[in-house]
Amino acid sequence: MRCMWVLFVSALALVSCSSSVETAFGSSSGSSADGAVPMTFPPTVTDDVLVSAESSPEEIEAKLQAMADSDFEESTNEYDSTVSCDGQFPDAEAISADDFIDGLVDAVDSVEQRNTYDFVTRGGTRIRSGPRAFWMQEAFEKYLASYEPLQFKQERRGEKNFLWSDYIRWREAVCRVKLETGSIRDSLVEHGRFTHYRTDWPGHASHWQPFPYLNIGSQVVAAPVIVGLEHYKKYTAGAGVVIVGGVEVPDEAMLQARKSVIYQTSVRPEFHDVLMNSKVRISLFYGEDTSELPEYRGEFEPGGFAQGITDASMTANAKWLCFPGNPDRGGDPVLHEMVHTLNHVVFEQINETYFYERIYQLADKAIEKNLFRPGDQHLPDGEEAEMAHWIGEYWATTVEGYLMDRAGFKRSHDTRDWIERNDPDLYEMIARYFPTEPWNFCPEIPRGS
Repeated sequence: MRCMWVLFVSALALVSCSSSVETAFGSSSGSSADGAVPMTFPPTVTDDVLVSAESSPEEIEAKLQAMADSDFEESTNEYDSTVSCDGQFPDAEAISADDFIDGLVDAVDSVEQRNTYDFVTRGGTRIRSGPRAFWMQEAFEKYLASYEPLQFKQERRGEKNFLWSDYIRWREAVCRVKLETGSIRDSLVEHGRFTHYRTDWPGHASHWQPFPYLNIGSQVVAAPVIVGLEHYKKYTAGAGVVIVGGVEVPDEAMLQARKSVIYQTSVRPEFHDVLMNSKVRISLFYGEDTSELPEYRGEFEPGGFAQGITDASMTANAKWLCFPGNPDRGGDPVLHEMVHTLNHVVFEQINETYFYERIYQLADKAIEKNLFRPGDQHLPDGEEAEMAHWIGEYWATTVEGYLMDRAGFKRSHDTRDWIERNDPDLYEMIARYFPTEPWNFCPEIPRGS
């Protein structure tokens, strides 16, 4: 058995058949903590529309290209006003651009240092956790309610250039969230564009135009041509997630990835809108590592990594998927990294405190009892796996095993029966978010072999 998982540390957090929303654990996953804000869902910005069954591949491809071209035209428009913000912050004090930027930096730092749900290992390592995207949006709104910069064209600070048009884009994105017409993810991406916050990461979403989302059913078509992303030749989508791959990625792998995310999110279809509005994308590759992808030329992850909330995409090695013609025993990078992505992109935005209050304590208990046996992780040279890494991987690895439900495919937590018997509190947590209905994962490998 190959245990292959990659450690992914998000810029904001470390963790990385539709059915009714009503579950055995209730239809809401709000926090049990007194006074905590229950989770809320961002508004639906775009419907998950399935194209007509009569549409030809050529018609679908033309529609996708038109959508991409429209997105490009909109993204290149310079903003000079904030229509959505009119009247939203009437008492904001006008201050110099320099003071405004300094104050915004301080506001962001205060969120980054917030430790409400952090976990400290027995060795003293602090693991950051919590809905930082939700907290960041709160901080943005509070700051803009207090201050606005005197108009400037550009503000130069060292090698960084702060543009008025980028400030307006960010302010507008913050207000759209406040008015329930936009996503927190866009607010964070535009903050990065304005302040250059962590945009040295080449995969930051501000560097790349997103692919349009169109649910085209169980088919693969030509990807729309997007500047800088011409590597991607194939496209499919479902459950709010865009899936693209290069010419070498088999169609069967594209469709298996689609099948996986649809099943994985089937018990919580309300997540689909969050994923879609947050422009979640799976970039499949079919080689040695992620460095073949245009957004990640300097990244050499063999299995893939999750999508942080301000990242352009998550990645997965299509060779490691089990699909017709490619039986693969061990693990599934789409399932695994999507678990991390749901944490970073969905849970952070909807303030899913129920999850953050419990997950690390469950991990610590399972590791202490020697229940959880983490797989090998691809770490930077000279870095060895230790408690912080294992706790961070616990949730994604165990959910991956639960979803595959194949004995021997993981070192521990490989079947639902095993998890329910040996780690029952975790089982309850998983069943809160993921389907209990069985599916036939990797039928190419006979059970018991």
